[in-house]
Amino acid sequence: MAINSAPTTFIPRIKVRIRIPLRAILIVPFVVQIFGAVGLTGWLSLRNGQQAVNEVTTQLRNEVTTRIQERLKNYLEAPHVIAQINQNAINLGHLNIQDTASLTQQFWGQRFLFDSVNVSAIYFGGAEGEFIGLGFQNNNRWEIGRAGKSTKGKFHSIGIDSQGNPTELLEIGNDYDPRIRPWYKSAVEAKKPTWSDIYADFKELRLKITLVQPIYQDNNQLIGVVGVDFVLSHIREFLQNLKIGKSGQTFIMERSGFLVASSTSQKPFSLKEQEVTRIKAENVDNALISNTANYLREYFGEFSKINQSQQLEFKLNGDRQFLQVVPFSDGENLDWLIVVVVPEEDFMDKINVNTRTTIKLCLIALFIATIVGILTSRWISYPVMLLSAASREIARGKLNQKIEVKIVNELEVLAESFNLMAQQLQDSFINLEKTNAELEQRVEERTAALRQSEEKFALAFQASPDVITITNVADGRLIEVNESFIQTTGYSRQEVIGKTALELNLWGNIEERIRIFTILETQGKIHNQEIKFRLKSGQIRIGLLSGEVICLDGQACLLLIVKDITERKQAEAALRAEQEKSERLLMNILPEPIAFRLKQDTSAIADYFEESTILFSDIVGFTPIAASIPPIELVNLLNQIFSKFDYLAELYGLEKIKTIGDAYMVAGGLPVPKKNHAEAIANMALDMQQEIIKFTTDIGKQFQIRIGINSGPVVAGVIGRKKFIYDLWGDAVNVASRMESSGEAGKIQVTTATYELLKDKYIFEKRGIIAVKGRGRMVTYWLLGKK
Repeated sequence: MAINSAPTTFIPRIKVRIRIPLRAILIVPFVVQIFGAVGLTGWLSLRNGQQAVNEVTTQLRNEVTTRIQERLKNYLEAPHVIAQINQNAINLGHLNIQDTASLTQQFWGQRFLFDSVNVSAIYFGGAEGEFIGLGFQNNNRWEIGRAGKSTKGKFHSIGIDSQGNPTELLEIGNDYDPRIRPWYKSAVEAKKPTWSDIYADFKELRLKITLVQPIYQDNNQLIGVVGVDFVLSHIREFLQNLKIGKSGQTFIMERSGFLVASSTSQKPFSLKEQEVTRIKAENVDNALISNTANYLREYFGEFSKINQSQQLEFKLNGDRQFLQVVPFSDGENLDWLIVVVVPEEDFMDKINVNTRTTIKLCLIALFIATIVGILTSRWISYPVMLLSAASREIARGKLNQKIEVKIVNELEVLAESFNLMAQQLQDSFINLEKTNAELEQRVEERTAALRQSEEKFALAFQASPDVITITNVADGRLIEVNESFIQTTGYSRQEVIGKTALELNLWGNIEERIRIFTILETQGKIHNQEIKFRLKSGQIRIGLLSGEVICLDGQACLLLIVKDITERKQAEAALRAEQEKSERLLMNILPEPIAFRLKQDTSAIADYFEESTILFSDIVGFTPIAASIPPIELVNLLNQIFSKFDYLAELYGLEKIKTIGDAYMVAGGLPVPKKNHAEAIANMALDMQQEIIKFTTDIGKQFQIRIGINSGPVVAGVIGRKKFIYDLWGDAVNVASRMESSGEAGKIQVTTATYELLKDKYIFEKRGIIAVKGRGRMVTYWLLGKK
């Protein structure tokens, strides 16, 4: 039988071998790593430097703008206070505007309330063209300014003595009519407290603004205007003292672009032919300021579009400039922009130098590392080549190879292995016997080590600061205790060995013992379980218990370790008590819901309440009494009165807002809405009248209280960053204040809004139509009592 088979085709296997020298393997990766490290180091150095500059400039700009805002608020706060004081004094009849001596004495006394930097002049301009004022001049002295009929329309500058009395006539100036001055016109136009536009001083070459307060009679007829001046040069002096990098600048400008002040020595105005001309920020001689102002106008289109703080960057002559602009306002007529600009170059000089130095050092390191790598590769590759040749000879059966390598320890060991390989084959039986002997020796060493370990355990057992016990699992009796157990519990070793924990009454809580042993039975060990244990003296201590079942001398034993944490627990309890005390203090300062929200988020809180009722009260005749008694006694009197009012506010579920002098403000319906807010306020107002009568009887001094109430929507919340206070804003608050100021002693005046809420349950007497400042004519009622 013949078998035919197809021919078999053989495809040869081709292996491509790429041979790389050992020297190249050692050198190339080493050099590549060094080169990568050098490049990465240089790049990270420059990048980290730029990030550091960005963070530093951001922090610097925020810090500078914050300082400027705080200083401006400080400057502008004093005129508000003085203008309000003078308005109240004129309205209440405490200050006679016809008596120039009285006005001068009033202004002279007020100059001590604030630094002359904040207030440079206080004055009153009458509707008939009379002017009387007190101003701090550039010669660092106060002078009386007088104009009107008595001076035939001329401005007289009069000296003043240390008691506030006029002395000699210092100067007769030009014609002066306050009614045509910018500050007077601003007040008449606004019909409320406002800042005037920036204008040039009548007497001296300087720019200033005035906080003006129009004064009206009850029939809304204008009496005159109270003014308080602030000189803008003080802002420039403050800005010049700020340190903003090496060459950074800051300036303040109006929305119109006119400069208010800057950190340069240039004044914000120029004088041409005795006429003061203000300068725009874009036209300042300082290139950094002028270019910054131009950039802002190009970026926003109009300065009026800058409504929030902005941090920007722009290039000037190829260099990056860091810029921050922050709006600042105080009322409708004072709307400024604070600008801080810092060149990046102020911070990058040293960073660039350090970066270049770092790159140079890295390149030097790269060169040195490359040379060292080449030498090292030669040093290592030569003995490896010798070992490779010897290996080929051994593979051919020539075991009598001997190589001497004394360069690298590892290669020397490898060479010795090659030299001993043939001899090891012949001496294998001898080596086996030696190995057995070594094993027996190791067994003896392990036995000795075990004994040493037991000795160390005993030493650690006795030296441990924690309480340790070893108990027989079978009968629960103590086998051993350490020294800490004896010192902590007060027992001696003879008293506890052979006894159970129950017999010694060591467990502070039997239920804990049951729980612990349940865990041990199920899991075999336990870790950091809190327990109570009892000392020999009966004192209960707190500890953390850990333990497990071990084998000791062939029997099952329970090893328990207790860490005494009594002092730590006491410290934690004391800490919790202090935290609760701080919590109560916070709740006493702010309403509980508001305090809880502030603890979660310290940003501003502003809530709108559709329905609320606000009460303002003022103690009539308190000012003369305050002037006749020491300040400490005055505060004690107010504390007694307001403490009774606080009790009433808490009784009726109302929110005390604040006290200002002898005025007391409380609101209902917030921060938690309250349906009967108007009734609660009415009840408190009636009770306040009774409390004042009782208080008068107790201390022997005659007091009466004037109360005003209004109802309506308000916004309530907490604003600012420090010294939080819960306050209200809105027209309803202003009207409630007017109800108090236009009321009568011993009476409660309410608006129509409050009357409509209460007319079915309370007794009212219609007062009629009265003139209310800022609101015109209103119908009001007297609250007499409950029906």
